[in-house]
Amino acid sequence: MKKKVLLAIVAAAMMLAACGNSAEETTAAATEAAAEETEAAAEEETEAAEAEAAEGEEAAASEEDRVYIGAVAAEAGIPYFTTMSWGAMDAAQDYNVELYWTGPAEWDFSKQQPFIDSVIQTNPDALLLVPTDSDAYISYVEAWMADGLPVICCDATLKEHVDLIGYNSNPYEGGARAAEVFFEMNGPGGVYQPVSTNPGAYGANLRISGFVETMQELDPTCEMLEVLYPTNDANKAAELVSNSIVGNPDMTGIFVATSAPASGAASAVIEAGKQGEIKIAAFDADPQQVQDLKAGIYDVLIAQDPYQMGYDAVMNLAKYVRGEITQEDLDATVTDPEGTPGVRSYNTAVLTRDNVDDPENEHFKYIAELSEVGY
Repeated sequence: MKKKVLLAIVAAAMMLAACGNSAEETTAAATEAAAEETEAAAEEETEAAEAEAAEGEEAAASEEDRVYIGAVAAEAGIPYFTTMSWGAMDAAQDYNVELYWTGPAEWDFSKQQPFIDSVIQTNPDALLLVPTDSDAYISYVEAWMADGLPVICCDATLKEHVDLIGYNSNPYEGGARAAEVFFEMNGPGGVYQPVSTNPGAYGANLRISGFVETMQELDPTCEMLEVLYPTNDANKAAELVSNSIVGNPDMTGIFVATSAPASGAASAVIEAGKQGEIKIAAFDADPQQVQDLKAGIYDVLIAQDPYQMGYDAVMNLAKYVRGEITQEDLDATVTDPEGTPGVRSYNTAVLTRDNVDDPENEHFKYIAELSEVGY
């Protein structure tokens, strides 16, 4: 009996010892796990703090590297320049640029000047300019460049190469292409009415020259009427073209250098009941113009590439300010077929009812509102 009791005591003691060891091991494991969790949390906090500091440094570096570009269009609120501003804004996002885009409500030198003055007062690093007068702005741009303000002119280029580079569509070639299509449509012996904007509009009048001279070469028997100058006023264009239709009942075609007077010319043709009889060719591809082309109001649209002009201007101004490209680099991109110094010309597209919906021509259609592209 005593032997059994002794064995029981020994067994109990061994069990107690085992339980004690298990508890100690459990406590140690828990302590070790807690320590590891604490260490991991500390490491996470350190990593988060380092990441936050890096982000702050990157943001500070990005802010320091940001280029401020002022852009003054010749006319605000029309699809052509809205599309150009879209390209400029996309480039601003891609190249860390703060962009300020502005311009007058109509194409007028005296009305554009206050917008330029206000932009210059904000001390931009560079300037994108659509000059309303290709002569008058030569001295201004020359002075700005001399003062260290780099300038790229878009759409309308200067008559003298005093800016970094000028971007436009080849105006003469665009007018010539319209003449070629008209000759294919009408054959010889046509009567044509050219419509510009004003006598001092360098680009618009080059388009007129391209149309007139090419048509006269293709068809020496054609009658070319005197150029009309309604400025960019659609109502005035409608009035002048209506008078011309009355005075020239055999008119077969109208070529209009810009979109605003083109709408006036189209309304005059419709009012005269000559739709389809008098062919209309016009520069640009506003949404309404594209619809009117499909509806048979226009017959030819010479579409430009304002998006790419705006994008390239902002991109290259930013690169120039940062010292990533030089004047020589920009000079190497000059591609004007007429050999104009310092001008890069962009391709145009000839849109007709037969090709207006072709995928390759989508790029040449303008937008009416920036909200259409997420701005």
